[in-house]
Amino acid sequence: MNTNSEERIVHFLPDYGINGCLQFGYYKYSKAQPQLPIHEHRNAIELCFCIKGEQHYVIGEELFQLRGNDILIIPPNKEHGTGEYPEDKGELFWLQISCSDKQDRLCNLSEEHSKYLLQVLENISERIFKGAFQIKFMLEKLLNELKTSSNILSEITINQLIVQTILEVLTLSKRKQGSLPLKRLNDIDTYILNNLHRIIYVDELANICNVSVGYFKFWFKNIKGIPPKEYINRLKIEQSKIDLLKKDSITTVAFDLGFSSSQYFSTTFKKFTGYTPKTYISIQSNTR
Repeated sequence: MNTNSEERIVHFLPDYGINGCLQFGYYKYSKAQPQLPIHEHRNAIELCFCIKGEQHYVIGEELFQLRGNDILIIPPNKEHGTGEYPEDKGELFWLQISCSDKQDRLCNLSEEHSKYLLQVLENISERIFKGAFQIKFMLEKLLNELKTSSNILSEITINQLIVQTILEVLTLSKRKQGSLPLKRLNDIDTYILNNLHRIIYVDELANICNVSVGYFKFWFKNIKGIPPKEYINRLKIEQSKIDLLKKDSITTVAFDLGFSSSQYFSTTFKKFTGYTPKTYISIQSNTR
């Protein structure tokens, strides 16, 4: 059975036929909530993805402070909670994965692959590292897929998204966390995420890095391989793929993402996806 409210959604993954996983949840709070009591997950690893805001967790006797775009992995059988802190204002996803000796193979992977992923996740637990936009989009797609799950294709998609998320987490955990280029990129991603609802100008991103617009464009393209404006638009289009399946109209999605008109949004969407928004909605609806 699923527990749902406006601010908090919890899906029990075994109900959807997903092997090796226990719970997938999401909250979006506009104000602080009561403290999360100290507890543990027996034979289960928990992955926490802080999308916006702040969240404090105490694991054992160590305090961890998560900010937007941070990831924290809590090892199995380890007491944790928010301590003296509330469940804070913000947005957060979590995923619980079983690591019991009697577990089913994770998302129908081979036994060897399942054990490998669980071991690596446990090895990188109890430390904070930076996420990436790809993670946010995967988690939102997973949440949307669980809301509309109705057939075998949905089950396959859910399994694929969970594995893809875990693999992305492992990749991100290997990045050098303290380097200046990574810090700049993390600051840029956080800024874009917080301002997806409006037009974002390149000079704003240059100011974050305290460099000239000309140098910023050169530096960014050298690091990312694409100009900053294209990067912003690609992220908005990725967000729109999720929003188009949830919101009432294409025009609403366009304006909510800061496009000046639905026509400009449709042109940009087709440029990056090969489809118009209307065709994309139709294709997605026909696969459910």
